[in-house]
Amino acid sequence: MYDAETLVGLEALKNALRESDAFKVKAALEELYPAQILEHWSEFAPEHRLPILTLLSPAEAAEVFSHLEEAEQAELLEALPPWRVKELLEELSLDDLADAINAVEEENSREAAEALLRQLDPETRAEVEELVEYDEDEAGGIMTSEYIAVRDSMRVEEVFRFLRREAPDAEQIYVIYVVDAEEHLQGVLTLRDLIVADPKTRVAEIMNPDVIYVRDDTDQEEVARLMADYNFTVLPVVDEDKKLVGIVTIDDVVDVIEEEATEDIYRLGAVESPELVYSKSSVFKLWSARVRWLIILIITGSITSTILQGFESVLEAVTALAFYVPVLVGTGGNTGNQSSTLIVRALATRDVALGDWLRIMRKELGVGILLGLTLACLLTIKVLIDGQVQLLWVVGISLGLVVLLANVVGAMLPLLLRRLKLDPALISNPLIATVTDVTGLVVYLTVARWLLNL
Repeated sequence: MYDAETLVGLEALKNALRESDAFKVKAALEELYPAQILEHWSEFAPEHRLPILTLLSPAEAAEVFSHLEEAEQAELLEALPPWRVKELLEELSLDDLADAINAVEEENSREAAEALLRQLDPETRAEVEELVEYDEDEAGGIMTSEYIAVRDSMRVEEVFRFLRREAPDAEQIYVIYVVDAEEHLQGVLTLRDLIVADPKTRVAEIMNPDVIYVRDDTDQEEVARLMADYNFTVLPVVDEDKKLVGIVTIDDVVDVIEEEATEDIYRLGAVESPELVYSKSSVFKLWSARVRWLIILIITGSITSTILQGFESVLEAVTALAFYVPVLVGTGGNTGNQSSTLIVRALATRDVALGDWLRIMRKELGVGILLGLTLACLLTIKVLIDGQVQLLWVVGISLGLVVLLANVVGAMLPLLLRRLKLDPALISNPLIATVTDVTGLVVYLTVARWLLNL
């Protein structure tokens, strides 16, 4: 939420854009921060976004540009004036620059990406070309090579002279890495360590040799988890020979966390397009992202109608049994989804592992029994109110069993999917809903046949 002054500034910018008054647009932009512009980016018409990026200062334009979707980045780089494109390329950090080059190659063409690379100086181009070779979901794909590294033989005073020369081009200078003559990672120290040390002290005497690092092929989700576990703002990346090749900073990890959370949420709902952006998706794209799993689920769900046909005589004998089918299967589905969600999250945070399956089953059996007793007692009250006394034990026992089974299945299914090398979030909830519907009906009608002697 922004104050009234900010909202006035945003309105002034929108008015200036509508009037196509470049002077007023520039004046309005000077009153706003890049974050405020980004917050309201979707409110600007597509034809107004180009002048915003053109009239912002180069540094602010680069900050806004680096947070845009890849498709829009590629589109803007094609449409912006050449002088502004050159300024953007110079201002972007190496990792953001590599992302932009990849976006242009994917959305436009390899030739367009090459044309941008030719605008870079030879050193920057070489570094960017190295970065674009990594997969975008690996540590190498989100790292930057703009880091500070020093030799362990240097004295503190030499490091400070080095920092004055190199700091302006570095992503950050608060954490400094120590390497040997062949760039192997040896240790780490902070700017604080340097400030409090004697100027004549050698780096080897004050560095911490126990460095937490990741390989360049480490999955980005693992990188994010590691940085969260250790409360790091920066993490070194090494190659297979333990040579320092880059760093991952917290701003990149925040993007990864958001991306992975979005992917997991979509998968929990059986939506097959983790990169889907709702506001920019057509009706057809939204349909295609959802329809496949729904088709599979409706086919598997049709088993319930077959089950009902198999118990037709039971339902004909006691029509009132049908009244409680929705609440039984619905409660079972909700119970299973709850336990599934808890286990999927526990697996993601490494709170539990596959080897804990027996402990998890014992715990969920206990939880299932307590939940089943609680919910069965509540539903039997409803049965009494309905005057269906003959169904009291049938409904109570059935709901208790359904809840118990759903709770255990909901906990075990994510573990089974992980064992099969599948993403537990992919189909857990939709599949559990189908399984509990089927098992719930079988349990309910079997108990009814047994207790009512049908």
